[in-house]
Amino acid sequence: MMTRGLMFGAALTLAACATGGRNLDDPAVQKLFNMSTPMYYANLTIANQIAQNCARYSYDTGLDAALNDARNEVGRGSLASNSQRAGIELETDVSQRSFEAKHGVELSSSDLCPAGDAEVLEGSGLSALLIPS
Repeated sequence: MMTRGLMFGAALTLAACATGGRNLDDPAVQKLFNMSTPMYYANLTIANQIAQNCARYSYDTGLDAALNDARNEVGRGSLASNSQRAGIELETDVSQRSFEAKHGVELSSSDLCPAGDAEVLEGSGLSALLIPS
């Protein structure tokens, strides 16, 4: 048990270095870390779509990789995702529709800057993956 805690602490420390100093104790990062695997991947997808459709934000690939490593340590990262593909696809679809309704946008064709700004102000989990340009 103690070894697992030490490994988790080491993973978070490495993650902090990999993300350019982003604090992994940040509430938005912790929201991502604690999400179920399907919800986590849905949020990664939406954050990536925001970054692709808004010049003000880029996607934090360093944080993505660091969180994946830390989540793998506790069984909720990419290693666990293979067996949950159907759930991830369903959650992504539901989350995308919810995001579009919440912000009055279409993820595929809208300017997503205002929606990204609202998520950052809210401190949502997906906002942790958005780097202001």
